[in-house]
Amino acid sequence: MYKNIRKDISKEDIEYTYLSLISNKLNVGIIGGGKASYIKCKNFLSKKCNVEVLALDFIDEFNNLMDVKLIHNSYYKEFIRDKHLIVIATNDKNINNEIKKDCEESYKIYIFAENYLESMAIAPVQRSLKNISFAINTNHGNPNGSLLLAKKIIETLSEYDDFIGYSSLIRGKAKILKEYKKDIIKFVCSEDFKYIYDKKKDKLVIEMFFGKEILNKLYKNL
Repeated sequence: MYKNIRKDISKEDIEYTYLSLISNKLNVGIIGGGKASYIKCKNFLSKKCNVEVLALDFIDEFNNLMDVKLIHNSYYKEFIRDKHLIVIATNDKNINNEIKKDCEESYKIYIFAENYLESMAIAPVQRSLKNISFAINTNHGNPNGSLLLAKKIIETLSEYDDFIGYSSLIRGKAKILKEYKKDIIKFVCSEDFKYIYDKKKDKLVIEMFFGKEILNKLYKNL
């Protein structure tokens, strides 16, 4: 029994390529007005994407959503023209396959809600702290597993959030110090410097390694 399960899982192995897209520049077109469409729509709206939904009928939950354009119509190819990402979520397999074909012909990235294995893209679990954002997925279509892992990752990254914000500011200042830039960035983006930062000895150590003049330039208006 266990051997068969492992064999089935191996057929679903997927290699992912991750990109971080700038939300307010991303145009998302969702086709379908059911629950799957609503969940995707709510998620993309929460990230401040530009979302339009096309369907003949919408479930009532759509009435509670803000900043989304709802189009009451059957599918037409022109709908996907100005979209970067398409979510295919109708309850008609023939229409879904037609949309998928149009997306492929127009080189659109698409999510096939009915079966993630037919998708070109999959929306991972995404979380953000003040200075860190991350996304996580599993290789075998296990969204609850992704949620579990996201919670664990948040617990770890929370210990680094303030430090990442601080070191990012130092890194930005270091860019104008061409002679020292590489050494400073390498120095402050390290576990050793995090330890120093936690002990509140960061300024002292930077002055020891790079001198008072560099220290003053790094911390000016910081």
